[in-house]
Amino acid sequence: MKVTALRAHPVSVKLPATFWVGNASFDTASIVVVEVKTDEGLTGLATLHGRSMKTVVAMVHELQALVVGMDPMAHEAIWAKVFAITTAHPDPTKGPRSPLFHADNRAALMTALAGIDIGVWDIKGKALGLPIWRLLGAERHVLPAYVTGGYYRSDRPNGGMRDEILSYMEQGYTAVKIKVGASTLENDIERIAEVRDTLGPDGAMMLDGNGGYSLAEAERAIDAFAEYKPAWFEEPLHWYDSYRALGKLAVRTHIPIASGESEMHAWACRDLVDLGGVRVMQFDATRSAGVTEWLRVAAYCHLQGVAMSTHHEPHIQGHLAAAAPNGLNVETFPDAERDPIFAGLYEDRAQLEKGQLILNDKPGFGFSIDWDFVAKHAA
Repeated sequence: MKVTALRAHPVSVKLPATFWVGNASFDTASIVVVEVKTDEGLTGLATLHGRSMKTVVAMVHELQALVVGMDPMAHEAIWAKVFAITTAHPDPTKGPRSPLFHADNRAALMTALAGIDIGVWDIKGKALGLPIWRLLGAERHVLPAYVTGGYYRSDRPNGGMRDEILSYMEQGYTAVKIKVGASTLENDIERIAEVRDTLGPDGAMMLDGNGGYSLAEAERAIDAFAEYKPAWFEEPLHWYDSYRALGKLAVRTHIPIASGESEMHAWACRDLVDLGGVRVMQFDATRSAGVTEWLRVAAYCHLQGVAMSTHHEPHIQGHLAAAAPNGLNVETFPDAERDPIFAGLYEDRAQLEKGQLILNDKPGFGFSIDWDFVAKHAA
């Protein structure tokens, strides 16, 4: 079997409000759908984090020159060949490389690699007639899920979240993650107190700073948040000192530190464990480097006693968490206002029921695309 083509489709949907997190705001939901086609009629599918869509789509097209003709069952070889671009020496005898592969676009290249790698793994499952969770050796196909909500929203200027949290509880969720760090500490304490009161003492509440704090600010915040018993404090620190400073924060609190969604490779995740003291790793295979790298991260974390949680795209990454011995839970977005793509893009996929992700038995990642939705919302 050989790869014959790569295709990428950018999708974007306008949201009903502007959403804020600790370091950014957004008013659209976006995703890139990747197809890896073969000469035996099998097509591997991937859905990717929507950042830098234009560049990622262009890169997937350019990478055909490297990947077409390779055996999709040889995922390590394909991964290594694409990743090698990031360290390739210029070759004057062959002329200049595509400007797309300049170091400035490295993050986009790692996202494109994720799309190819996930598509290849989907082909492997389809070729063998196995769902990825079973191909990776999992026994379980039902995983605990949590919902990410509690955003700062332009249509909720007063910040009340009780009704939102109650709606998640009515769907069966007992674990909710909310955003902090974009407002004053006093306002965030009020928001956290409201969520804790709504969830009750037994519900799990995670806090996500999205890189919104300096170390000193994070120290004050985590001390103030402790009485509300957060299950973890996620990505609290600004981007420029998120390893060693994170380690300083980790040693002064009993609250587990979570991080990893913004990292591009296993080496950075190693440093988060060794220097940052993280106890929950959230490396995102759909944002960077794919399944092959996620499995490497999970193996290292397992040896260090660090749990693996997922970030976005539960219909893909749920398979990985199910198979990892340190797989903890999966992030989900059941609110169609926040994630209309998860609600509308798929003809079939893993299902959310009573606060759990239920993976199906279909070969590969077990999802199919509504191509009319892709056409309607083409970016």
